[in-house]
Amino acid sequence: MIVSLWLVPLTMMVALVLHAQDPNVTKQMEKAAKQAYQDLLNETDKDKDGKISKTEFFAIWKDKKTAEEKYISWDMNKDGYITETEYVKTVKDIRTKKK
Repeated sequence: MIVSLWLVPLTMMVALVLHAQDPNVTKQMEKAAKQAYQDLLNETDKDKDGKISKTEFFAIWKDKKTAEEKYISWDMNKDGYITETEYVKTVKDIRTKKK
């Protein structure tokens, strides 16, 4: 299933809401980022190992160049998987860049 049409807007929405200064709002938005990752995981994690492999990630993108760019930035430790921790940290990093 190609979910790239909602993946990018969802990620950006979570990042923009994380921009809020209130610590309680930030906690709620971190929770939202975790839920967004779980939703993505449910759609992509074909081998059910609890993380998104490069193959699984690329399967949701029509534009492979964009997929490669996103994958490089989201797989922070370069182990070949995007974990919930990496996903949430990337969303937080987007928030920091917005400030």
